[in-house]
Amino acid sequence: MAETEELQQISMWFSEEGLSPDASSEAQLCFLWRSFQQTTSHLSAVSKDLEAHRSQHSAELAEVRKSLEQIRIFTEQKKELAQEIQDENDELREQLQLFMSHQDAQMSEVAKMLYNEGLTELIPSSPSEQVAYLLVERASLLGKSEDPDKLTVDGKPSNSVEAEALRVCQSSHKRAPRHLQSKWKKIFGFQKGPQSKHIISEEKRPLTGQDSSLEKECCRLERDLEEGSRRLAMAHNEIRRLTDQLESAHFTQRLYEPELESAQKEVEQLRYEVEKLKKYEMVELRKAKELNDRLDLEIRTLRNRVRSLDAEKRSLQQTVASLQGELRRDENSLQDQEDTEMLEIERLEPAKCGRIFTRDKPTGPTQQLMDKEKTPMDKGNLALILAKICSKESHLQHQRHLQEKRQVSHPDKSVIIQEDTTSKTENKEVQTDLCQENAQSKEKEFVLCISLQNEKLLVEKRELLEELTEEEHKKNTKLTAALSKSRVDFLEMENKEMGHRIAHLSKHLERSLQTSQPLDLTEEPRKTSQHIPASLPEFTLRVMPSEESENQDLSDSIQATTAKQTDTTASSHRSTAELSYLNVTIMQRFSDLPNPP
Repeated sequence: MAETEELQQISMWFSEEGLSPDASSEAQLCFLWRSFQQTTSHLSAVSKDLEAHRSQHSAELAEVRKSLEQIRIFTEQKKELAQEIQDENDELREQLQLFMSHQDAQMSEVAKMLYNEGLTELIPSSPSEQVAYLLVERASLLGKSEDPDKLTVDGKPSNSVEAEALRVCQSSHKRAPRHLQSKWKKIFGFQKGPQSKHIISEEKRPLTGQDSSLEKECCRLERDLEEGSRRLAMAHNEIRRLTDQLESAHFTQRLYEPELESAQKEVEQLRYEVEKLKKYEMVELRKAKELNDRLDLEIRTLRNRVRSLDAEKRSLQQTVASLQGELRRDENSLQDQEDTEMLEIERLEPAKCGRIFTRDKPTGPTQQLMDKEKTPMDKGNLALILAKICSKESHLQHQRHLQEKRQVSHPDKSVIIQEDTTSKTENKEVQTDLCQENAQSKEKEFVLCISLQNEKLLVEKRELLEELTEEEHKKNTKLTAALSKSRVDFLEMENKEMGHRIAHLSKHLERSLQTSQPLDLTEEPRKTSQHIPASLPEFTLRVMPSEESENQDLSDSIQATTAKQTDTTASSHRSTAELSYLNVTIMQRFSDLPNPP
């Protein structure tokens, strides 16, 4: 059957391929040979394509490994660059603080100098206005220095000029203190000491060489004025430079203000989240404490119940012991009474012992009763049966004795008393026997009840212990579950915060690179771009922030194939975020590069 089915399938295949079923066997063999050659060629081509794809895949994997190594290098460079930028920012902040402190000190010194010189109107003005005022004063001083020269040229006496110069010098010395004079010397470069010495020496000289001395003095004053103007220009340039630095510092401060505000907001948000977590943890702890308190109360109630049951057990045992003691006391008292009665009977009837003994012989009914009670004697308690038999015989004898006494015409009082006593003793003996039997039965019942109660108490105690162990186990499981849940929530929040921080830091680094990177570092991207391989731009174009999931899958596949890195999901997310940030920065650097001519 299988061969016929195979032949039918072959014929159907021939008909489908376009070969008639009535063809010869040679034609069918040729057709099969051609189809076999086609399939073998197709299989070889497919195997070649598969090998080519495998080689291409291995090459791509090698490129990806190279690119990942380059990315690691770039991450290290990024970290180093971020550290350098942070250090530069710290240095710039320190320099800014120093400049501001120096500027404040200089402004205070200038204000003191102006106040000491009597120029309080210039204190609230700007440095440029102060410099303009000083330039005007310098021009006026130059004009005053030119007037004495003209007077000496006209032929007028030069003593007035010398006296006026001396008076101006003295007034200037009187106005300014020594420390302010030294500061003005530093700024304008006036040399007052040699001037004063020269003037004093000129006073001592004769008046013959006044013209030459005045000319020298004018030349020296001109030189001093030129030097002062030069120093003033230097001071003006220094002030301008400091103002520019201050403005740049203010500008950078304005630029960093939104980042500082965002950082403060982030800190406040983190504090709010921490407080929220603390509140949540406090609520959970409060719930756990309430649960523990409730369980402790239940445990205490159960323990109190066990203690009360133990106390009841002890009280019952005490009552049993007291009842047993009472029974012993009753037995002792009855025995004492019997002894006393027996002594009285022996004392009152010494003469009638023989008659009583003859009468006490067992008669027919008594003997029958004894014979009847011999059968249960072997089964029951012998002592109780004997006591019953004796009590019955004594009772019968008492009745007979009473009948005989009644028949006697003149009875004896002593005999009557003796008979009464014997009847009383017999009744007491019967009552004692009955009491003993009742007591023994009650004692047995009481012992049985106590044993049953003890068994019940033991069963309840075991159940309570099992319940306590189950409740403690449930409490421990609930606590562990709550702690694990809080820990998982806290770790999730930390992961989210770390992701937000990484994103924020990447943005912050981009901004800092765009704002605080000097113009001299524009050649660095060119150098780094020379070292970057040609395959890196294509990889950076492929790995964009919109394709982070594909990069993550690719990195996961590489890790699975190489079996060298086993990172967690958090590290993979962090690596993808760093990859995207680095690709963005590299693309930005490529865009910042100048276009080739």
